[in-house]
Amino acid sequence: MPSFKVSLLDYGAGNVRSVRNAILANGYEIEDITDPAQIAQAKAIIFPGVGSFGSAMRVLQEKGFDGPLRTYLSAHDRPFLGICLGMQTLFESSDEHEDGRPAIPGLGVIPGKVIKFDSTKIAVPHIGWNGRIVHQESPVLRYVADDEDTYFVHSFYAPVIEENKEWILTTTTYGDQPFVSAVQRGSVVATQFHPEKSGSTGLKVLQGFLEVRIA
Repeated sequence: MPSFKVSLLDYGAGNVRSVRNAILANGYEIEDITDPAQIAQAKAIIFPGVGSFGSAMRVLQEKGFDGPLRTYLSAHDRPFLGICLGMQTLFESSDEHEDGRPAIPGLGVIPGKVIKFDSTKIAVPHIGWNGRIVHQESPVLRYVADDEDTYFVHSFYAPVIEENKEWILTTTTYGDQPFVSAVQRGSVVATQFHPEKSGSTGLKVLQGFLEVRIA
């Protein structure tokens, strides 16, 4: 049994049962983050964001999680895995926000703005299995073959720009639109795809991430 618990940042915006099951399937216990003070003490945080960017950032702000999260992420040396919206919130901003309200900044860890797929060219949302192009070696993907697909469900994406290239772990193309599908810098990792919905491949991604924490 691993000597640490995985801290799960469930901010109450949706069902994260599948993420819990995937963590447990890898043999780890879970500690729910319910107080901002827990973030500084966490050994490894998994943030399975669901819902909209605006509502997610608003909840993080209202619960006082945003400041401690920025501090936790700032040195890139604390284990963190963001999933789907949990990856998008790492960027500076997003076109996705609550109707009638001004756009809310993201956590600002990664340069760039999250934008929506062009529904005049491709079906939106992007739902289903898709591949990845790997741009850097990572122990997080040590058990995953390059041709193993992962599962996506999203309408917004992070474009590849010069300012965020050093973060890019993998990219994926939907239609003719390439986008950032995973990022890593130091111990900070995030995926646009859902490891918890990607079968055995997703479990191997989680295994690689958690074993980096042990190492």
